[in-house]
Amino acid sequence: MNRIKVVDSLRGFSLLGILLANLLVFNYGMFGNSYPEVYDVSNVGIFLMNTIRVLFEGSTMPIFAFLFGFGMYMMASSFKRKDLGVKRGLIRRGLALLLFGTLHAMYLFEGDILFVYGLMTIVLFWLPNRSLKTMIVCFLLSSALVVLMHLDFGSSVEDIDEEFESYTTELTDEKIEYLLEEKEAYRTLSNAERQSFIFDSENPFFGGGVVGYIFTYILIISFYVPVFISGMIAAKLKMFETGGTWKKALILLVPIGIILNIFGLNNETLDYYMFFIDTALAYGYIGLFYYLYKENLFMDSLSAVGKLSLTNYILQSVFHSFIYYGSGLGRFGDGNFTLSFTLAILFFIVQIICSYYYMKKFKYGPLEYILRIWTYFSFKPHLKRGKNAHI
Repeated sequence: MNRIKVVDSLRGFSLLGILLANLLVFNYGMFGNSYPEVYDVSNVGIFLMNTIRVLFEGSTMPIFAFLFGFGMYMMASSFKRKDLGVKRGLIRRGLALLLFGTLHAMYLFEGDILFVYGLMTIVLFWLPNRSLKTMIVCFLLSSALVVLMHLDFGSSVEDIDEEFESYTTELTDEKIEYLLEEKEAYRTLSNAERQSFIFDSENPFFGGGVVGYIFTYILIISFYVPVFISGMIAAKLKMFETGGTWKKALILLVPIGIILNIFGLNNETLDYYMFFIDTALAYGYIGLFYYLYKENLFMDSLSAVGKLSLTNYILQSVFHSFIYYGSGLGRFGDGNFTLSFTLAILFFIVQIICSYYYMKKFKYGPLEYILRIWTYFSFKPHLKRGKNAHI
């Protein structure tokens, strides 16, 4: 299967966004990153945090979800061309991602996305073989469902568990106390002790217990279904190979999305619709990146980062967990976010350089190769063919 360079480069760019968005969580936690005042973050640090929120935090995951759907269709096409079982191969890939995601969440980062992608693969394994019409219908139906779920989100949450009603954005004394306890736990405890803190302590930011976590996961999966499917549609239409005016139309979403994100930082009304704003911004980024794409050394380097997306994603978590958790340098909750931002950028530059030279010698990254071995059920996945494969 011939890879499309612009797609790999876009995937590399999205890894920068993931690195920075995850930096907020690694540095201050899932909830604490919304309250920099608790950690005495400087004005420069707050500016950098807000910049990440506006440009990357909400828009990066939709880009990656789009690209994942794109890659899922391309893999299914490769299976079909090699006369291998499409559904069987995709289900195996989904199960492997579930395992990677579980281990990643347990030992490195509680904000893992691989588990969601694994579930999405298992839910949508049948779709790449369907017609374009079926894909479009599924996209429209799932989009309508997301809108309805979002509009009914508040009442649905209350119906499932009354404890959710305790959630407010107001920073109470109870929440401050929890954040300070979390800061001490994350920066001093081992991984096992940190996990115990997460599950055993009462979290004033998130009621609902196990039911709440399950409900949240279902919501995450449901909300990103249309984005995954749109990636499949783009692959089926060969949108990155044939070009077209679509990219110019999408570019208009970039300034609109950024402006709404800026106003949405302190606006509860806009914040309620932020998922849709961020998703629109993500599509805008995709169009803008394709419009500006040129084959040069920098883009080739980003392409190498994208080809090693799984390995680089995990390495980012290894790096951050060492910097911020008790098993490493213990910088969690450090108010010097400017230093944290600088370290993240330097690490991504190292990833660009190492990925570029690694791909000069190897065809796959180490984790990508393991994933392909399991997906193709062969130690030589690139050679595996079915009996009736076209050679």
